Amino acid sequence: MNAIFIPEFASWESTLRCSMECEHCGLGAGPFSGGIRGGELNTCEAVEMFSDLASLGVKKFIASGGEFTARNDWKILLIELLKRFDMVRQITNGWMGSAMLRNIEKIPGCERMVLSVSVDGLQFTHDANRRTGSFEKVSEIFSDNSPIHRTAITTVMKKNFNELEDIFLWLYQIGVPVWSIQLGLPEGRMPESEFIGIDRMKILTDKISNWQRRALGVMEIIPDDCFGYCHPMRDMYPWCGCQAGKNLITILSNGDITGCPTTFYAPCGNIREYTIHEIWNGSKMEKFRSEIPVCDSCINEKCLGGCRAVERCFGKQFCFT
Repeated sequence: MNAIFIPEFASWESTLRCSMECEHCGLGAGPFSGGIRGGELNTCEAVEMFSDLASLGVKKFIASGGEFTARNDWKILLIELLKRFDMVRQITNGWMGSAMLRNIEKIPGCERMVLSVSVDGLQFTHDANRRTGSFEKVSEIFSDNSPIHRTAITTVMKKNFNELEDIFLWLYQIGVPVWSIQLGLPEGRMPESEFIGIDRMKILTDKISNWQRRALGVMEIIPDDCFGYCHPMRDMYPWCGCQAGKNLITILSNGDITGCPTTFYAPCGNIREYTIHEIWNGSKMEKFRSEIPVCDSCINEKCLGGCRAVERCFGKQFCFT
């Protein structure tokens, strides 16, 4: 009998429009990128999708992009999301600054919001990768005396690798409670020349372990799913294998459903043609769940297949102890 999977998390690529054109963006999002997948879900379609996801069993919702606030209806959608889910996480480039916090504070249930703000480096590096003045806006969000829970996300590339210690110290000193660290993968606008490679990945895992020890009880340092499955940095966040299509459902901007939010896999259906329940329990999603990549290093015994997106990009995993 096939296992029955009920996703706790949903990740929605709400739009491919964005107020920035970041050099590392794996989706190629930007001011004029909204229609590159096809027609994006309108407000009514999005709200219906929220209700369907809640009935599927989803408890925690992640709204990303592009830039979620590039949608004219983003405040309406947050109101609807907070009616249906126990936790709503909004990933943002922070360009609205404190004005975003003032808008969120007016929404009922905003205490269940998490605002995750991208940080690429200190001022020069961050602004060079995004746009002039963006670091100041991010700093404004973190220094604001708001009740909204805020966290930081850093995508690691060659251009900011040597600045990671400075980012750690800055986030620690200003009291950011959670720092998520992910690898930049060579998709979209990010060139392969910016991928840090396995040698730096090994160094990065050691750095993360060091930061976890130094920040214990003050700031959580959370590694993403891309690397370091057997490393001590996973001690606090044990690796349970790829959860795409199992504990996570992903909705793309045009209504396509997939497992992996990095969207390197073909969609399993579109909510304009089938219900979310039909797609989630259908043969394409079942096939996606079963096709776990094989790691030559340990034959899945330790890394459990690792990250699907990494395997899709490189045709292999970067596994090490």
